[in-house]
Amino acid sequence: MSVSHVFAETNFLYSVYRMPSERLRDALALQARFSAREVKMFIPYLCFQEARNLISQNLPKHRCDDLLGFHRFAVAQGTAHWQFEEAKTLFDAALGEVSRTKAVYKRELADFASTLGDGILHATDEVFDCLEALVLDDDTLKDDRKWIIDAMILCSILVKSAQLRAAGVSDLYFASLDKKAFKPTPARPKLTRYYAEAGLVFVEGFVLPEPSPASPQP
Repeated sequence: MSVSHVFAETNFLYSVYRMPSERLRDALALQARFSAREVKMFIPYLCFQEARNLISQNLPKHRCDDLLGFHRFAVAQGTAHWQFEEAKTLFDAALGEVSRTKAVYKRELADFASTLGDGILHATDEVFDCLEALVLDDDTLKDDRKWIIDAMILCSILVKSAQLRAAGVSDLYFASLDKKAFKPTPARPKLTRYYAEAGLVFVEGFVLPEPSPASPQP
């Protein structure tokens, strides 16, 4: 059985390294397959920076404050008839999850990047050449500040996938939840052609198809 080569981007990292109660099971399963060397993964370096920012922005800043405030109000009114110590145990656990995530997510992302090794995709001359030549079906998105980030991610993946394909590698997948930016559809023939030329199969989510019976390794 061949080893699948899987490209991922920011939403994979976000799904794995955000707060534990919010992590996606399929993303964690894909990470476990990578750790077991069942798949080889490639992620643009830019995605790690984007994931750090996204996790930071989405950590709750005032978790449970409204409920604690209501409890104080109910006590003052003499209408608090519940077992607050039991509820406080839940609140403390929820607050602890935020604190633990805040303390470790940067290191966890850095450790995973180190584990990827040559699976980290950097912005090379070939990537910038691809970016300059890139023509998409919805290029009106160029007015969007996020367009250049998505385009850099896409070009990094297309360039590496084409290199692997030229080396005889099959089972090349791009696993992503971002349908708006990356999903090829009949209405996006240019994007679809780029994927076909790079030998890349888009997977919506993190569950991969079964690999080919045999595929040469690079």
